[in-house]
Amino acid sequence: MARRIYEAMMDLLTLEVDELVIVTHGYTAGLVVAAWIGMPIEAAGHVAFPVPSGSITTLREDSRFHNRAVVTIGDIRHLDS
Repeated sequence: MARRIYEAMMDLLTLEVDELVIVTHGYTAGLVVAAWIGMPIEAAGHVAFPVPSGSITTLREDSRFHNRAVVTIGDIRHLDS
């Protein structure tokens, strides 16, 4: 599974877009984050980024230096209403 997610992320990151929305299940969301931060695929099975159902994780790349940030993980504030 990790290999498929990493390959998909590499494909998505080649797109010339300003914003991208990826919808996943919780376990897969953790692999998306791992790929985003450049974690070696061999280590991806040793980390968890738990996210509640319906939550939003925001990842951002700096437009100048292309540093990647994990801005939020599992944000559910939009569900409070």
